[in-house]
Amino acid sequence: MTGIYRTLRNMPLSAMLLCFLVALTGGCAALSPNFQKPEVEVTSIEPLPAAAGNNLRFRIHLRVFNPNNSELALSGLYYTLHLAGHKVLTGTSSDLPPIAPYGQDDIVVDATASLVGSVFAAMDLIGSRRDTVPYELEAKLGLRRSIVPSITVRKEGEVNLDQRM
Repeated sequence: MTGIYRTLRNMPLSAMLLCFLVALTGGCAALSPNFQKPEVEVTSIEPLPAAAGNNLRFRIHLRVFNPNNSELALSGLYYTLHLAGHKVLTGTSSDLPPIAPYGQDDIVVDATASLVGSVFAAMDLIGSRRDTVPYELEAKLGLRRSIVPSITVRKEGEVNLDQRM
């Protein structure tokens, strides 16, 4: 028998339950009643050289805000950007830096444009002759050290196309 097994076998049930609960709650800041979802915003978009297959690629700069009093340990990110209701960009990233309590950090991810979604979005924009276009950013943040595997954050708004000011 190993030492840990022998210790657990001789430990009262209430003490084992207490140890289990402490271990369980240590990694579940996302379950805290005061936990607030992080915010994600796009700070810039840069075109990248075409890859194999002539896919349109972009480098997206995101800023992640942590409004909580505990570190936000990220394991990965998956996001989509919709314009006028059409998915135009998709991107992923892994091995992300932790976001400090009440802090923010910039994350750079590469994204691939959806040709079909981009064409439909462009047709809607040309046909509607609007001064603004609605957008939706959806980011799935993978969490380390948490019972909850991920948090999905959505941000909606409008991009002003009218350059007259």
